[in-house]
Amino acid sequence: MTTTLLDRVVRWNLDFDGDIYGDERERLRWYEGIATAASLQWMAVPWAAAIMVWPLGRPSVVPLAVVLAVLVLPMWLSAAYVRSRRVDTVPRRWTGKRLLLSILGGLPFVVFLIGALYVTDPESSSWRGAIVGAAIGGAIGIVMSAMKVRRRRQAEAAIVGDED
Repeated sequence: MTTTLLDRVVRWNLDFDGDIYGDERERLRWYEGIATAASLQWMAVPWAAAIMVWPLGRPSVVPLAVVLAVLVLPMWLSAAYVRSRRVDTVPRRWTGKRLLLSILGGLPFVVFLIGALYVTDPESSSWRGAIVGAAIGGAIGIVMSAMKVRRRRQAEAAIVGDED
């Protein structure tokens, strides 16, 4: 397996051979704590931006958009790293908790975009178009997710069926 730049960044950050996170038990607890903090930040920061753009207005759009971009980039890198380690990121099924977290995680980006368009030019219809686009995009996302979950289930069933 080829070692990529992302692999090296992860290895350096997680300090596998060092003492930053302590022994194996302590390391696991640190990783759990870091994952919890990241999950909370991944939800709280977008909601803060989505809410703050409305009262702060046009001057806040670019700085808040930069904050969101800086937040999303490591999220994408994290997902890419996990997938590169052959972890299937498609859920086996959509539970109520997964659905709630997905909505709470995605909706603030939509609210921010609509707010940014509105505070930039309230008379324009672009923010109304963004609402329609978000609804259509959300529906397409739901269909695509359902198709991926179905494909995963079929693939797992085929593997189980081959074992007989």
